Amino acid sequence: MRGVSTFGAFTTARLGIYAAQKALDVTGHNITNINTAGYTRQRVDQMSLRVGATNRYASQYDTIVGSGVLCTGVSQLRDPYLDIRFRNEQSSVGAMDTKLAGLEEISNILDEVSKGDGSGILEAQFNDLVTQLHNLSLKAGTEENDSLVRSSANSLVKLLNSYADQLNTIQKNQDLSFRQDVDTVNNILKNISDLNSSIFKSEVHGDSSLELKDQRNLLLDQLSQYVKINVEYKSVSIGAGKTVDQLMVSLAGTPKGDATKSRSVLVDGSYATQFSLRAGSTNYDLNLSALTNAKGDTLASSTPVALGDLDLYGSLQSAREMLTEAGEYTPEGVISGAGAYDSDAATKRGIPYYQKALDSMANKLASLMNEANSGYMVDNNGYYLDSSGNKLSFNDGTTTVEITKYMTLTQDQIDYRNANAAKAPSSGPLFSNNGSGNDPTSITAANISISKDWSVGTVRIVNSTIMGSTSHLPNSSANDNILNMITLLDGKHAFCADEVAPGSFDGDKPFFNGSFQEMLANVSGTLANDVKATSVLLNNYSASATEISVNRSSVSGVDLNDEATNLMQYQKSYSAACRLMTTLDEALDKLINGTGAVGR
Repeated sequence: MRGVSTFGAFTTARLGIYAAQKALDVTGHNITNINTAGYTRQRVDQMSLRVGATNRYASQYDTIVGSGVLCTGVSQLRDPYLDIRFRNEQSSVGAMDTKLAGLEEISNILDEVSKGDGSGILEAQFNDLVTQLHNLSLKAGTEENDSLVRSSANSLVKLLNSYADQLNTIQKNQDLSFRQDVDTVNNILKNISDLNSSIFKSEVHGDSSLELKDQRNLLLDQLSQYVKINVEYKSVSIGAGKTVDQLMVSLAGTPKGDATKSRSVLVDGSYATQFSLRAGSTNYDLNLSALTNAKGDTLASSTPVALGDLDLYGSLQSAREMLTEAGEYTPEGVISGAGAYDSDAATKRGIPYYQKALDSMANKLASLMNEANSGYMVDNNGYYLDSSGNKLSFNDGTTTVEITKYMTLTQDQIDYRNANAAKAPSSGPLFSNNGSGNDPTSITAANISISKDWSVGTVRIVNSTIMGSTSHLPNSSANDNILNMITLLDGKHAFCADEVAPGSFDGDKPFFNGSFQEMLANVSGTLANDVKATSVLLNNYSASATEISVNRSSVSGVDLNDEATNLMQYQKSYSAACRLMTTLDEALDKLINGTGAVGR
């Protein structure tokens, strides 16, 4: 039998001691990093060693014995598939978490707007305005009751102003937060590229750089919350037949679902892109710069990329949608025009939707009440009359028609009526877009005000628009116009997006029919449904991400029980290797000093 040489056995024992010592060192390293964020459990890689060659004339009965163990390196315990799954779920968690946070901010403002039972703040104020008009109708022409109506209307517009101002504050805060998120993503990308460069240099010199890889993996996990990513490794030759893995990160999926387009690369080795807001864009569109390294050199194959609305997914995209999505008020070009990039935009609602919804109510309130108080005189059948009491006859060049307040007038007919119809004294706009003026155009929730003339008493609520000896005068007891205003406030109306957002998708078609109170309830209900649906999705994604994280930790994380078991195992291995060394020493001592020629 042919075994190892006499002193070769010492090498076997020595290598066993070294291997056990290294395993103990790695186990201790694992234990001390049990609470280190992002740390990945390490292990010693070993292989059996056999040196020498077989003699071609050796006996077939010779037995070849190995020469011990070699430590070939230290590696990490990671499951790439779990990493992919975790980062995908993190993108969904980030998207829903950001969306829910934005919706809850809006809820903190609009939750009390309407409760559907008349107890909501705006809802109650609308009802109070109707009540004051009822009181005025019972005592038509009294200045005291007119003042009460004005006071109630002023409270209503102040509430609309306040809610619009609070939504605007949220928008500004979200804008700042979005820009900070973009900066955060850019820093993460730069740090990943810097780590790639350091890892590459270390691995070229034979260092596995496990701690640097832990830092990089932690950054990749953070990045996945902001954007959905693909992580790939490509082999790069370093000469002499050796290769080193180089990491590349790209946006997941294909742009706008177009399989013919290449994916946008975020990091390629030591090169990284940077996000930036597109100059002149009002939709928070983003660009990607060409890939550059720390020296400022640009990767030859890299070019800037203009991202579309559907090219992102994650926290960054949800923040964009919270700032831009207007639901039914979305411009038509975004949905169906040339280069449209989001066919579902009309069903997505961010801050702009709720701002425009309040604008719709403010604009509708002002236009109806101003029209009702314009004081254009009519007869008992509703025909408009001139100052002599004659019916207005409009001629469009081909036909003549007597116009009434019950008709849907063309713009030419409206202009003709405005110029020729008799008006009641003290009539005029009740609401304007500025408290220091009487301009009734472009009214929104943010700028709606009591008109200057109404505030100083030059304009008052017109009691009646029916021509009579005194019925239209301010001190008349006639109240048909006041009752008409009450009907307008309590009645159902068609709310169209074009009224406050010209050019909206299907903007000339009503997206809601109902009273002001019902419109408020609809807005509150829409917000509540969005919050609930987003909360359910966030809980589902969070549960899935947590489960995957636990599974990943079971592979990559440090478990004190496992490491304690390893300590005992490697300690026994160390003791056994030492005992082998002692045994070999005793055997050699016996061989050298305890044997010799007998009888000398």
